[in-house]
Amino acid sequence: MILAFYPPISDAFKTTVLRHVSYLRPPSKPDSIDEVVACNFNVSAYIDCVQNFLVAGCDLRALNTDTNFKCEKMKPRKKLKPTLADVAAASGFSTATISRALRGDNAVTPDTRTAVLDVCAKLGYKPSIGGRILAQGASAFVGLSLGQTDNSTARYVSLLHQALSQQLTEIGWALRLVNSKDFNESLSEVGAMIIIGTVDHDPRIELCIKNSVPHVAIGYDKYNQGFSVLPDDDEGARLVARHFAKTGRKNMAIMPSRRDGDTEDISIRATACLDEGRRLNLSPKILPTINTITSTLDGYRSVIAALEDFKTIDCLFCETDEQALGAQAALVDSGFRVPEDIAIAGFDDLPELSAGLTTVKQDFSLLAATVLRLVEKARQGEQPTQVILPVELVVRASG
Repeated sequence: MILAFYPPISDAFKTTVLRHVSYLRPPSKPDSIDEVVACNFNVSAYIDCVQNFLVAGCDLRALNTDTNFKCEKMKPRKKLKPTLADVAAASGFSTATISRALRGDNAVTPDTRTAVLDVCAKLGYKPSIGGRILAQGASAFVGLSLGQTDNSTARYVSLLHQALSQQLTEIGWALRLVNSKDFNESLSEVGAMIIIGTVDHDPRIELCIKNSVPHVAIGYDKYNQGFSVLPDDDEGARLVARHFAKTGRKNMAIMPSRRDGDTEDISIRATACLDEGRRLNLSPKILPTINTITSTLDGYRSVIAALEDFKTIDCLFCETDEQALGAQAALVDSGFRVPEDIAIAGFDDLPELSAGLTTVKQDFSLLAATVLRLVEKARQGEQPTQVILPVELVVRASG
């Protein structure tokens, strides 16, 4: 049998322990731990040694000094995770102040919150989600509500979910994905709601207001007077049209992805690109979109259905990257060269998926951080605001 001890224990100490825990040949009474102390042995080390034998599955009553044991040095134990008390000791703030700072409570000044976050980063401290759930119940959860046409496995939803989850975890909150059909029931199970895939007069926003649930919308609803965040879709689409004009393109096609129940910001992109294209004399044309089960297939079949139009078109703007990838595949399959014959641009810049595609980039990390900042403001009952986030054009091989 091989026993491992940490800290390392001498053979002499091990022999003494064996003698003192062996009831077959005890050298003295069972309370002989006093003898161990008298021999200048550390009592806590003695106890640790006995525990090591127990963990190893030894029958302590049968042990004696004739038993053959080998002592191995164990690797150092993993460092214990820092606690809220550790952060308090290192920062000089109370645990209550630290908790409020991590929640984004407005009662904590920006300088104090920055100082707390710096100490947390240095110590590697992360709040316990489980502890917050036990303490606060449903209010420890933030819901992420999908629109009727949103798919939980869609790349955009996946990236947003990932960014929000990561940042919520760092401040001790948990994210709960909510499908449209479960929205009503979920309102009693969350402390706040993030709504994506918004439409005009979105009923989810109205239900949140009715049930006093703090909420933030990601997307455009011209009737929404609450907190909202949206990328600058208008400017992003105009950047594409300007790029096409700058690179010498003359005839632009625009493929909307608007469908029943879809988000309003999708049509904003097409409308802005159409307007800018007219201003730049690109002879812009809206192509009809064939709706299927995925945006990529939408793009593919829509191009196939409009092949005659592409005899005069030299650039194409699609409102999403998935749609642009499908359109590009259809054009290549039909004998067109990209970008030599037709340049293609999308919108969103989805990691990996958009490699090689000219597109308008959204910063998902910034989007998530902004949403969570507004969530905390909504929870505090502050005056609602709308935040428009900047976007940038990323030029790649497709045009």
